[in-house]
Amino acid sequence: MAHANRSPMVRVLDLTRKVLGALLLALLLVVVAFLLAARWRETGAGTLPPAAGRLIETPLGKVFVEERGAGKPLLIIGGTAAWGGFWSDVAETLAKEGYRTVAVDLPPFGYSERRPDHDYDRGSQAERLHGVIRGLGLVRPVVLGHSFGAGAVMELAARHGGSLGGIVVVCGALALPEGDEAHKPPAAVLSTILGSALLMQPVTALAVTNPLAMRPLLATMLHRKEAADARQAAILLRPMSRPGTTEAYAAWLPNLLLPERSARTAVATGVAAIQVRTAFIWGENDTVTPLPQGVRLTALVRGATLDVMPGVGHIPHIEAPEAFLARLRAHLRDMAGDP
Repeated sequence: MAHANRSPMVRVLDLTRKVLGALLLALLLVVVAFLLAARWRETGAGTLPPAAGRLIETPLGKVFVEERGAGKPLLIIGGTAAWGGFWSDVAETLAKEGYRTVAVDLPPFGYSERRPDHDYDRGSQAERLHGVIRGLGLVRPVVLGHSFGAGAVMELAARHGGSLGGIVVVCGALALPEGDEAHKPPAAVLSTILGSALLMQPVTALAVTNPLAMRPLLATMLHRKEAADARQAAILLRPMSRPGTTEAYAAWLPNLLLPERSARTAVATGVAAIQVRTAFIWGENDTVTPLPQGVRLTALVRGATLDVMPGVGHIPHIEAPEAFLARLRAHLRDMAGDP
């Protein structure tokens, strides 16, 4: 009788609480399921690194590289969740044309050593690249950096420009502040959330290391969606079966989602101080790092050129491979001479 005497509003509130409770329980079960699935996948089975590659010792850990060809050296650095294998078509083609291509896995991606202190900021990555150049004995290489990897390449140019023959920046993700000042410190609550393994590992397991999400995630970055095919997705997923991948990627995410504040190239004046021959290649239809960002970077770096690819999004080398290679060859001839 007491239940029947409750007001309609109370009954609605009771029902709402039950529904919300059921939804939260379902969400928790989904999160646990994705985390367990990630642990099951990340066993290391079948994830031996490419036989042609090797680990190079640097002051900030061992970095995995794949070397091809002989001649003028070209380092290739990929972006978020990418590794050397994602650039293998470009590396193999240019190696046959007389270049010594070195595809670099910046940790935590690919097969490089993952650091327990998670020192994946732009400055640390630049010093790793410098360590690779020294470790391989490369003389004035050209260094190509794509997307998030371009930040490390431009920081390398700012710190060690005298050791480089030039840099090629492809759809660079530097996220410079609007003016000449540094980004304001992020809100404490945001930093806390992004630094929480309890929160970020489920997000990573669901959206980044989840094999079902890879092709849709890749397609969001492209103008030519058909380029997000099964082959490219499989290449990106290959090293993600290494033990601890979801944990490592989650620890890296703050470097992507929080503004860079400590690097020299975190501000416009630092970018403007670069004195290395620089070429920018940009997709006209890039929605991840829109073209105005490329225009601004080109204006900042003295003597830099901007090569705009029409009908292309954020990943030109898989959306329009032949057109991209033609542009890259031209810049390499300009910087490194004919191989």
